[in-house]
Amino acid sequence: MMHAIDLDQHMRSVGTWVDWDRTVDTFTCGDPQTEVRGVAVAWQSQWPTLRAAHAAGCNLFVTHEPTFYVHRDDDPGVFGDEQTEAKRAWLAANEIVIYRCHDVWDVAPEYGIRDSWARGLGLQGPPLAEDARRYYGLFAVEPQPLHVLAQLLLARMREIGQRQIQLVGDGERVVRQLAIGTGTACRVPAMAALRAPDGSGPDALLVTEDGMRFWADGSWAIDRDLPLLVVNHATAEEWGMRSLAAYLRQQFPGVPVRHFPQGCLYQTIGS
Repeated sequence: MMHAIDLDQHMRSVGTWVDWDRTVDTFTCGDPQTEVRGVAVAWQSQWPTLRAAHAAGCNLFVTHEPTFYVHRDDDPGVFGDEQTEAKRAWLAANEIVIYRCHDVWDVAPEYGIRDSWARGLGLQGPPLAEDARRYYGLFAVEPQPLHVLAQLLLARMREIGQRQIQLVGDGERVVRQLAIGTGTACRVPAMAALRAPDGSGPDALLVTEDGMRFWADGSWAIDRDLPLLVVNHATAEEWGMRSLAAYLRQQFPGVPVRHFPQGCLYQTIGS
């Protein structure tokens, strides 16, 4: 028998890198003592996915991103809005428990967001360099023009809904080392500062549009002749959600765990 609180206790035991007094990783809704009938895992607790999870018999919903549209679900700004309160009332009426798994999962070794992102992209081996918090990684790639690498990466991302990649800068640049980031933690200058043991840095960065700003980071990269590839935030974390579901199945084998894919949040319309 599993209770929702068991998940929190497990994450606290493994997430030694998390400041548990300040983290967003906590229960957003529901009673932590609830007996769990089924676990739903998704990138974000959007209402359509919540309804699908409830219909599938899941009463514990594990989300990576916020339920109420701001990073901290206890922010006073999330109370009082009609839509927010309707969602909160629906969750209470259906006795759904929501647990946020963000700070643990961003950098969890092997299963977490960054490592699942690298693995999904086909980047091989441990990174040549990473930052102290493990948000960024510098990976060796087969030397090739950036526009060719972008097509190869896009071929892998299509299964999770990313149909196009935005390219800032020189698409003919031969890339030997690519830096990737984690979700909104795609700080362009910090990623550009990664250095391999031989002192070399990235030839291009793969970032998310929630983690950079074109007017600031795009111009910064152009002025330094450092090309960027830009994808959706949700795309970059979808493989990590699959990994979280697989991990929870291993840790709690007596409880059904179901992953609800969301992937890229938008469609691109054009000629």
